Amino acid sequence: MNSVNKPIFTVDEHSDGQRLDNFLRKQRKQISTGQLYKLIRKGQVRVNGKRCQPATKLQKNDQVRVPPFMYFEETRAQPVIAPESMDRLLAAVIAEDDNYLVINKPAGLPVHTGTGHAVGVIEILQQHADYRHLLLAHRLDVVTSGCLVLAKNRQALLNFQAFLKARAVSKTYVALLQGVLSETVTVQQKLAEQRINGIKTAVIADSGKVAETHFKPQAVRAGYSRVECAPVTGRTHQIRAHAAFLNCPIIGDVQYGASHRPDLNRAVYLHAWQISFEDHHFVAPIPDEFERLWQSL
Repeated sequence: MNSVNKPIFTVDEHSDGQRLDNFLRKQRKQISTGQLYKLIRKGQVRVNGKRCQPATKLQKNDQVRVPPFMYFEETRAQPVIAPESMDRLLAAVIAEDDNYLVINKPAGLPVHTGTGHAVGVIEILQQHADYRHLLLAHRLDVVTSGCLVLAKNRQALLNFQAFLKARAVSKTYVALLQGVLSETVTVQQKLAEQRINGIKTAVIADSGKVAETHFKPQAVRAGYSRVECAPVTGRTHQIRAHAAFLNCPIIGDVQYGASHRPDLNRAVYLHAWQISFEDHHFVAPIPDEFERLWQSL
């Protein structure tokens, strides 16, 4: 920040190349998107003294002037992170280099804060001294465990996003399905997001976005299947919706048609097993509860 007397943010190396709207949301999370866009449109936000747009790309050392109320307003207190939550994630680190941190995300923990969740992976890790500027490179459902890639700088994030756009990121999941899948199959069914009983749900719809998933059975046992799932696209709940399309919903996934199983140790038996991009390859060990359930069937 430039000075306590002037409502100006100075862009640092961690925000170089970032959109103006995203930069300001990071600085003042309490400002709504609608309010922020209105301020920009009315010229109350300026970059190096000039009018700008929400999509304006910032450069290191740019001076972003905002209304005094926005600059001097007290920010929300940081969420209180229990030491055991931090320790749990640090123990889940799979790999780390100058650009990326990869963890084996526990099932039941969201990747970021949201409805019903005060904190997520990113909020917890950003309170660690070494990870203040950590960025989510992609997402996993709260019920899904496994490989989660986080970028340690903005350029690494942009590189990963470019790989995603080019479909140059290979992901393989392991799932336990309720139903028999005895042959390799590819599902190509468009998916649209809908709210069903207030819950975000992916539904098969001609008006939806193109979605493709490869399913490869590893084993079949007592009317259940253990499969590898390789999504070609990355739609919300894609694997879960496509498994349901095959009449083989993931065990525990009541939202997509699976039987209610109060005896289970986790909500949904889906695990992000491997992820590869460029010269990187990461593997998250399959949770013990998968093998225990499989052997009990």
